[in-house]
Amino acid sequence: MTTGQMRTKLLVSLLTLSLAICPGCARRHGPSVGGKVVISVWHPWGGTQKERLDQVVAEFNRTHKHIQVRAVFTPNDLNADQKLFTSVAAGQPPDATFVDGPQVAGWAEQGALAPLDRFVKQSGIEPHDYFAPCWQQCSYRGHIWAMTYCADPNFAFAWNKKVFRECGLDPDKPPTTIAELDAINDRITKIEHGRIIRIGIIPWSQFGNANSIFTWGWAFGGGFYDPKTDKITADDPRVVKALEWMTSYAKKYDVSTINGFRQGFGSRDQNPFYIGKVAMQCLHISQLDDIATYAPDLDYGLTYIPAPPDGEQHSSWVGGWCLAIPKGSRHPKEAWEFLRWCSHDPKGTQAVGRLQSLLPGCRTSPYIKEAAKKPGYSQFLKIMEECRHQRPVMPAQNFYMGSLDRAVDFAVYGQLTSRQALRKSAEETQAELDLRLAGR
Repeated sequence: MTTGQMRTKLLVSLLTLSLAICPGCARRHGPSVGGKVVISVWHPWGGTQKERLDQVVAEFNRTHKHIQVRAVFTPNDLNADQKLFTSVAAGQPPDATFVDGPQVAGWAEQGALAPLDRFVKQSGIEPHDYFAPCWQQCSYRGHIWAMTYCADPNFAFAWNKKVFRECGLDPDKPPTTIAELDAINDRITKIEHGRIIRIGIIPWSQFGNANSIFTWGWAFGGGFYDPKTDKITADDPRVVKALEWMTSYAKKYDVSTINGFRQGFGSRDQNPFYIGKVAMQCLHISQLDDIATYAPDLDYGLTYIPAPPDGEQHSSWVGGWCLAIPKGSRHPKEAWEFLRWCSHDPKGTQAVGRLQSLLPGCRTSPYIKEAAKKPGYSQFLKIMEECRHQRPVMPAQNFYMGSLDRAVDFAVYGQLTSRQALRKSAEETQAELDLRLAGR
């Protein structure tokens, strides 16, 4: 058992004991204002997205006479879930909570979420109403535990047309295979006095090591998990092949030289793709707004991720935030109405799309047709239609992400071969998964 698991079990045990001593402490009724049932919803956003979520909540409150939502900022990611577990154990959870797609199975396995099957059936919601990975990431052990609030199509492949022209390349012909990608990279990469001035692509720099290996591993035709046998397959030969290709760039250009080149780059106005220092990269849908703001004159194109001939063509995967009802929610009926409205209702999904610039996971949302008319969105919608993957739906996903992150580092820095690094990841993640499953 990991230290984190022992800490969680101890915390739950102590809180359960305290509630047994004082059983009435956790059974206070939720507040009511002006005849409305007030429900609390925990969310992970600050800044601009927080302001946009407030607008979505205001629209829900305006259109629901008997329910009022209060959105409460609560940090929440793959490594920060103790607050929710504590609240559930204490009998004081929020009525609803946002949950990152990869967390759903883990939270369900640990008993923090209430199954939604009854509500889903009563509302007439069907799996085919959603893009397949958006439904699959919320399904675990035969139950539905959450509803997809927004979908992240990961990723579109972007290329800088201006740089292509400068290098004598056809600006309207992006790479479609790994061989073409390598050849174009060679034409674009510029080195002076041992320093990289410009590079075509940095394979492991696609939103972090773990997301990079997921992206290229699937493109090479590999797999990361077998749900039928609960087996971690990070060392799938095709995933190994993908990592070997990624590390070939570290060997060719020297990883320390690449690191020196990357210093000073940022995510907004200093994004290396926006300023022409990196000519090709996987693009996240949120960057469309960033480009419009920080690089409005950028001449670029979007297509599918390149893949080897024997790999997976038009490969992609879906992430995104979901909404769930914690176990012990005082107002599950009202909480479900908020979930249903945001994730399935035509007006609700339209509000989320318009106000937060997020794609709904519900393919029947009218916002899908609206989004298709926005610059850049049509390619992401094509990706959504063809997408086959989501990160493995199993309760050790947070551990797996960290393990894959380390594996890529081991290989890129030459500490282990790609095969050794991924075998190590598979073995340690399998051990962690087995422990978590044994605690059911």
